[in-house]
Amino acid sequence: MERLKGKKQIEQLFTTGVSVGAFPLRMVYLKSNDKNMVGVSVSKKQFKNAVDRNRIKRLLRIVIEKQLSGVLDYMESNYTLMVLYVGKEMPDTPQLEKQFEYLIKRFNKKEQNEI
Repeated sequence: MERLKGKKQIEQLFTTGVSVGAFPLRMVYLKSNDKNMVGVSVSKKQFKNAVDRNRIKRLLRIVIEKQLSGVLDYMESNYTLMVLYVGKEMPDTPQLEKQFEYLIKRFNKKEQNEI
C-alpha cells in the first residue's frame, strides 16, 4: 500500500470517486488500475495547529495500516482511497479503530452491491 500524493490523482478521486462515511471519518474511493494507494487528510479549518493535524493523521495511518491492509489483499481490484477526518474534537485511538472498522464494513457492503 502506497501513499496517495499526486495532485491529478487526488483531483480525479474527488471528482469521480464514491464516498462512504462513518462519523468522524469519511472515505472517498475509486477503483484503480495501479496498486492500492491511500491518502489521509484533516481539515485545517477544524484544527488550526499543525501539531494537532499531524497527530490525527499519524493515528489514522496506524489504524489504516492495521485494518485496511488485510482487507485490500483479499479484494480482486485495486483502489485509490482518501480517508478524511471530519470531526471537531481530538480523537483517541480506540474510537478511531472502532469507527474505521465500521467504515470498512460499509465500504465492503457498498462494493458487494456494485458487483
